[in-house]
Amino acid sequence: MVSLPLRFRSARARSTIAATVVVALALIVAGFTAMSLQRAAMVNAIDTALIGRAEDITALIIDGSIPTQLTAPGDDDALVQIIDGDRTVIASSPNIAGESAISDVRPAAGTQVVTTQTLPVGEGEFRLVTKSEFAHDQTFTIYAAASLDPVREAVAALAAILIAGVPLLIAIVGVTVWFVIGRTLHPVEAIRSKVESISNRDLDRRVPVPDSGDEIARLAATMNEMLDRLEQSSDQQRRFVADASHELRSPLAAIRSQLEVDLLHAENADWSATSEGVLDETLRMQRLVDDLLLLARSDSGTLPIGHRSVDLDDIVFDLVKRTQPLTSVTIDTTHVSGAQVIGDADSLARLVRNLVENAVRFAVDRIEISLTEADGIAVLTVSDDGPGIPEADRDQVFERFTRLDEARDRDHGGAGLGLAISREITLHHAGSITADNGTLGGARITVEIPTRSR
Repeated sequence: MVSLPLRFRSARARSTIAATVVVALALIVAGFTAMSLQRAAMVNAIDTALIGRAEDITALIIDGSIPTQLTAPGDDDALVQIIDGDRTVIASSPNIAGESAISDVRPAAGTQVVTTQTLPVGEGEFRLVTKSEFAHDQTFTIYAAASLDPVREAVAALAAILIAGVPLLIAIVGVTVWFVIGRTLHPVEAIRSKVESISNRDLDRRVPVPDSGDEIARLAATMNEMLDRLEQSSDQQRRFVADASHELRSPLAAIRSQLEVDLLHAENADWSATSEGVLDETLRMQRLVDDLLLLARSDSGTLPIGHRSVDLDDIVFDLVKRTQPLTSVTIDTTHVSGAQVIGDADSLARLVRNLVENAVRFAVDRIEISLTEADGIAVLTVSDDGPGIPEADRDQVFERFTRLDEARDRDHGGAGLGLAISREITLHHAGSITADNGTLGGARITVEIPTRSR
């Protein structure tokens, strides 16, 4: 496949070439059509004149007043003859006086034919009207002919004008389209150049938006919106990496510190306690890495979301059964009723576990869990009697690595990812999650998930 030069691959060049080709084809077709119409009109005018002349002569024959010399009023170049039944020329126009019959065509009496042919009395083609008439006991044939040279010359003159004018018109159209498209695409090139110059280090830069209010302006606005999203995503990624590094550094520092102390006093070290401490910190890191992996999968759109019916109440009861023996806080499930949702059982179990663990972390004596289903929506609520969430922070608690009480949250072993993961799982199930303070005085997290796949 032949590759076009780079300068012909641009939208400007391709559009100009396409427009020029279309105009050229249109002009060529129009030119041929004009020549055909002109020729047809001129031939039709000649036919009308010749037929009229033949009818006039027919009237003379019927009246019995046949002149010996015929004239063609207004057209000295016309050839006119009258032939009797014996093929004898009994009258003719002055320009063919003394000539024999100019044609062998003899239609039936009372009819006429119109033909284009060469004649023995002139050069080139002629338009010939032949009319036969029976009168005075014999058949007379009338020939009326005119040269087609004027038609040919007129068509040739028009063709010469078109040959000279069409290329000029094509050139004018091509140049006009080139500059119009160039002017139109100039803002696009400015946008492209600006975007090309933006790197990941200066995502705060934006492309200029023209005041035209047209598609180009909307393109620039859309491009700026995309840059806004890229900048926001880049900032989130940087914060995510920084926060993850900070969270991983704490258990690593604890492990290193404990090992260094025990190695320094190896003879008095309690290696069993050291192992337990290292194991605890390792498990903490493992949970953190698992959480980070889940969030990364959510960001990339690969978070597993099934399409099976899941009994959400079974998940709640199973989790409470395993959690209650491990805490002194009372977990009340008297308001949990049956509810089925469409989704992934493991992800939904992770969602419920995060909410319950968060409530256990801050509750003083009591946690209430309710689950209802109405109008195709399953509503799960987890409330505690802890300190609650300030109104200004109720959206922030779902952000990653968010701790409203840094020291206390870290003492409880949290990395600030539980509610963020809960939000991602909820959103992947086409649901919503909100935070406020409940009737117990502490935080209340409410999750709404459709019971049917949307």
